[in-house]
Parts: sequence; structure tokens; C-alpha cells
Amino acid sequence: MPVGDDQSVKAAKALALPTRSAILAHLLTSEPLTAKEVADEFSLHANVARAHLDLLVEAGFLATGVRRKRKGRPAKVYFTWEGEMGALEDWEVSPPAGVSPPEAEMLLPADEPLPSAPSPHRLIAAILIRLVERIDAPTLYSVAEQVAREEGRKLMLDYRDGGLDFAAAVRAMVEELRRFSPQAQIVRISHDEAEIDTPDCAFRDIALEHSDLVSVIDPALKEGAMAALGHPCDVETEASIARGDPSCREIIRRREDTTSSKQRSEATQAVTEKGAANV
Repeated sequence: MPVGDDQSVKAAKALALPTRSAILAHLLTSEPLTAKEVADEFSLHANVARAHLDLLVEAGFLATGVRRKRKGRPAKVYFTWEGEMGALEDWEVSPPAGVSPPEAEMLLPADEPLPSAPSPHRLIAAILIRLVERIDAPTLYSVAEQVAREEGRKLMLDYRDGGLDFAAAVRAMVEELRRFSPQAQIVRISHDEAEIDTPDCAFRDIALEHSDLVSVIDPALKEGAMAALGHPCDVETEASIARGDPSCREIIRRREDTTSSKQRSEATQAVTEKGAANV
């Protein structure tokens, strides 16, 4: 098994989750499939299946192409091919005896941008996630929320407390978030409420396996950032990649009294109890 290089780290990560290993094993014996077809096979949301497939592509286990039909739009498909079989064998993943990899004459290369350079922080994050899995749920969620708020405040150290109105504070926060999620954008904004959409959520990889944890960390990070700018807010999740949505979308509401804070605390407690039940 290859070790020590960036590609081997990607491969190890891709195969670490049983669901991804099962998807790869299925594609070794099937025809090229779309994300929806894989999702149907494994009872997943199509966006979750697509995220798993893209990680397998990034690790070098799968290739992509375009399935063209006489009617309808071309569809992106995922498949294994002869040029990748050596890598698959290195990782002890191979088709059953007597089964050949699917032919790809029907496929044309998909027009896609080159993948971004790998981030060394992903490996660190993967290790840390393994560590936090060993912490009891009540402690984990409480500490995660506290740390996320503190990190949110640190994001805004270059801005003066109270120097920006609500709308300007939201714009400043989104600008800082774009350091980690370049596609983050403001969908709408008013004097006391804003809606943010993030297709490339920084917590995407973690969200696939630890959705409850991300549901605590993500809003707490933004609440900490807004509090640092002098605008305590409540963050409500409207859509989440962790739930199978195509992006993360949140409503940020300026807090006028302590009632919202209490509701937020109760919501966090509910997530903590859910996490404890799953441990």
C-alpha cells in the first residue's frame, strides 16, 4: 500500500468511510453511473452521493465522463477505468474474479476545472475529528460551541467593536469567511437581518460524517464573529450540505433581547442530547 505522499493520504481518506468503499466496489462491477443513480442504489441524497464520488475522483479511484442520449441533457457519470486499476489494486480494492472494468467508449471527458491544490489542514482536521469522537457528547458539543464562538471573534480582530452598522458588519464577516469559502455570498440584507449562502462550505467534508457537530460549530462561528463587531445575533440554518442540500444557507438576525439567546441555548441542548443518544 502506498504511504507518505499526498495522493496516498487522499486515498486513505477516500476509503476510510465504509459508504465510500461500498460505492467504489459497486462501480467496479457496474456501468458508469450518475450521482443520482448511485444515490438511489445506496439510499442517499444525490448531493451527498456526489460529494462521496468527487472525493473518490480526487483520490484517483474514479474518472468522470458525459453520457449522451438522443433525447434529454447530457449527464455526468462516474466510472473506473483500466488506467486506474493499478492504483485500486495497491489499495486492495479490485473487482471480483472474472469481472472486467466497464468499457468507456460511450464517454467523453467532462469539461471540469482543474482540482485545487490539496490543503494540509484536511489531514489535521481528519485526525482531530477522530479524537473528538472519543469525547462524551455533552462535553463535546459544549466545548465545540465555545471554541467556535471564540474563533469567530478572532476572525474579526481587524475591525473595531461598534464601528460598523449591522449591514456593514455582515459584509465584513462574509469577506473574512471567503478566506475559507470563496463562494460565500450575501443573498439579501436589511438593517437587522441577512441571509448568507455558502456552496463551498468549509465544513463540507466533516459534515458528511458529523452533521450534528457541524450544526453547532457553523452558527456559533458566525454568532461569535457578529458579537465581536458589536451586533449579537442568532443564526438560523435554512439549508445545510450536511442534510443533503446543495449549499449551506443561514439567516442572521440581530438580537434585541435575551429571549433569543435562551432559545439558542435550548436548541444547542437539544443537539447535545441527540448526539449523546447516538454515542
